[in-house]
Amino acid sequence: MLLFFTLLLFNSTENVKAKYYKAVRTQNPLDALEYYREIINDAPKTPYADSSLFRIGMFYYLIGDFDQVINTLEIIYNRGNKSTLYQKACYWLKRCYENIEDTVKIKEFASIVDTLGDLTRKEPDSLLINNSDTQIDATMVYTIQLGAYRDREWSDLFLKRLKECNIESHTIEKGEYVKVCSGKFSTRAEADRWLIELRNNGFDGFVIKVKP
Repeated sequence: MLLFFTLLLFNSTENVKAKYYKAVRTQNPLDALEYYREIINDAPKTPYADSSLFRIGMFYYLIGDFDQVINTLEIIYNRGNKSTLYQKACYWLKRCYENIEDTVKIKEFASIVDTLGDLTRKEPDSLLINNSDTQIDATMVYTIQLGAYRDREWSDLFLKRLKECNIESHTIEKGEYVKVCSGKFSTRAEADRWLIELRNNGFDGFVIKVKP
């Protein structure tokens, strides 16, 4: 009997895992959302449920529905450190409250993020950039990477939102990912100034160096 329930649990977990990766590979965002919601309903206590919640939250962030982002990510936030995505949820909740200008919540979540240590924006590419580099390199330019997506549908959604906000954007294809970027600068200092402007407008990212 114990073996039967063990096999049943294993099969159930494998089914949830298969559905999650099917959602990740789905090119239509609305179809992917349905898969994520099914996972949350069918397996609410699994890591796949938290990952599904986070991806739903990021979808709403891309289209600028910050109330929906908050409603979604607060589920992860309320689980505290029991969720591996707690820190990321706190960071993006802070970004949402900045967008809707809720000063009380901004202060609350800024304090939480500072306490946790903001690791959410560290990316491997950013470690290759020398922060003191202000020299012009004619063979390379600086740009701000705002996101990277495996599916073109998701990158197109983000590009549409950037256009609606009158923010110049372009894409860089690297392997199976489409990187959404903004700006092209000859020096790191110029890129850093543009990054500040982007953050003031509710978009976060990091500086990378690429071939023009």
